[in-house]
Amino acid sequence: MKKSILFFGMVLTCVFVLTACQTPNVANYPSQGVGQQQENLCIPEWVKNPNDTADAIYGTGEAKLRNHALTMEAADGRARTQIVKTIKTKIDARFKDFMQESGVGEEAQSLQFVEALSKQISSDTLHGCKIIKREFCPDGKIWSLAMLPLNEVDRIKALTKQKANDFVVNKKALYNEFKSKQAFDDFQKDLDALNFKE
Repeated sequence: MKKSILFFGMVLTCVFVLTACQTPNVANYPSQGVGQQQENLCIPEWVKNPNDTADAIYGTGEAKLRNHALTMEAADGRARTQIVKTIKTKIDARFKDFMQESGVGEEAQSLQFVEALSKQISSDTLHGCKIIKREFCPDGKIWSLAMLPLNEVDRIKALTKQKANDFVVNKKALYNEFKSKQAFDDFQKDLDALNFKE
């Protein structure tokens, strides 16, 4: 009798130990699975379906760092940078075409001017950008939406044209050539026609 009780006790102990050591099944804990899904799905609607309005240019940015304030700053910075890249890339391309067509290409003064103009465009664009929305995700990620009104873009284009004109006028020999004047007129038309939303 004692042997059978002892045997039965040992069997129960083994069953208990095996059950306690078993790895829990995620299916038994639906809240964990749902939480993971929510983190994976934490993408704002304005990122999935970007704004397409005629009055502004938009940029999005995301970040996930340990420090909340730094995360927000990084997300905001990336959203603004996206807008700067859009504008700078298009204006730079047009201006490089103008430099080639007018024949001023590789000389040091021209390269310094292009670099200074590029910095000015970046600075003016960043100055005009505003963060208009943020999304805070459960996993600590932050999304930011930046906006640059089109009247700011027009101001940047006007400033670019003025600086380019000053540069051409300062190079009298270049300005007196028909080729350079024609190239500058074409540059102005191209700049006016630039659509930063495409």
